[in-house]
Amino acid sequence: MKTRLIMLGLLCAANLAHADMLDKMNNRKGSYQPETAWQEQVLPLPGYPVTAQWVELDTPVTVKPRVFVDSNSLMLAEDRTVRFILRQLSSSGIDNISLEGMHCGERTQRSFAFADTTGQRWITSQRAEWRRLDGNNTLLQTVIKALCPEDAPPLNAEELAANLKQATKRR
Repeated sequence: MKTRLIMLGLLCAANLAHADMLDKMNNRKGSYQPETAWQEQVLPLPGYPVTAQWVELDTPVTVKPRVFVDSNSLMLAEDRTVRFILRQLSSSGIDNISLEGMHCGERTQRSFAFADTTGQRWITSQRAEWRRLDGNNTLLQTVIKALCPEDAPPLNAEELAANLKQATKRR
């Protein structure tokens, strides 16, 4: 009986040690799940991009408009989302400018505001939710791949700027 109790104790200790080792391995692989739910950082709208530094992205042929990101607006927010001003220029010369956010790891996107190019002001978006990126939206897929090439948020502002530079259109 004493031997069985000792064996049972050893099995329990080994099981606990194994569970602790698996937990540490999972955390190292990046599968750590924070204890609190993600909370969006509320930021004020930036000034209208009068002096924007437009950087054209290299896009697949299926994306019809030319696509630009204002490098002056590019930021990695504290909530680990990427925020930026996006410009789409149609072949007929019509500008569509919006303030966008992307949650790289979650593959979600949100439009915060749209530009009134005549009045040079922002019009706040009525849709406040983050939406999963649609696989058919080649334009947004191109933008997220450019800014978050590894489907994870950049570690810092320098890495984010390097990602944008890497994705620029070669002429």
